[in-house]
Amino acid sequence: MIISDPTIDALLILLEDQDEQVYKTVKEKLLSLGSVVLPKLEEAIFEARTELHIKKLEDLISFFKRQLVIDQMKRWIENDNRTLLEGWLLVSSMHHSSIPKEKIENSIHKICNDVWLEISESMTSLEKVAVINHILFRINMFKISDNETPDIDTIVINKLLFSKIGNVCSLTILYLIIARRIHLELLPIMLANKLLLVYEDNLASSLAYGSSADKYLFYINVAHSGSVISPKEIQFLYDKSQKYGKGTTKIESDISLIKKLVNLMYMAYSYEDDQDKLNFTTDILDLMNDK
Repeated sequence: MIISDPTIDALLILLEDQDEQVYKTVKEKLLSLGSVVLPKLEEAIFEARTELHIKKLEDLISFFKRQLVIDQMKRWIENDNRTLLEGWLLVSSMHHSSIPKEKIENSIHKICNDVWLEISESMTSLEKVAVINHILFRINMFKISDNETPDIDTIVINKLLFSKIGNVCSLTILYLIIARRIHLELLPIMLANKLLLVYEDNLASSLAYGSSADKYLFYINVAHSGSVISPKEIQFLYDKSQKYGKGTTKIESDISLIKKLVNLMYMAYSYEDDQDKLNFTTDILDLMNDK
């Protein structure tokens, strides 16, 4: 349904009415029209003459922007061709509604291009990992935050790319995005409560470590600047953690990785006591239940 501008304009004029019942009726009507009214609301705020009118418009704009992100997240979850970057951008837009997507894409493209220039088809997977580590951690100086509490700036993609400081989850996602773009197939895995990346090569693993070895040739710990861990070292870690009931292994999906970011965001907003943003993250997490 296409809503005529005069209809929206008339409703926006009624928002100036100080009668609470009038505002409630107008608000319900605007909400029923959907996000088509968002551009008009953003225009109207520059012409608002009272603080109350501005507040009403800001509340409505905030609602529509939030609903827009929720709808986009639903589509991302349901899309079989979803990408990690798209999911990360949506999470970031929960905090900053105006995410500079083109600038972010250019920044990631530059990192990937720098990696491409250093690799060749003759390189082994391990050598390609060494190149990613060199470009990401030595040339670009990305690192893990020292903060013990979750920090929004280590989650939101534009902040991370600017500061070069992330958390284990966000930097692992960045690493995985780069690996996929250079056609290095890594898998994210939770092992003993640690988020790692693995390279699967059944044949090479059995030749290197024996027929009883698992199918993963090596593991990558992004938290330690992409250090490579052998299956034998992993087995030691697993056995040690199993004593404390933490010896579980799980391959993570793109959705579950993005869900980890949203959970970190929820924790960060909890520390800031931002109830409005907490409600927003709860709505997004509800979409991801059982995913």
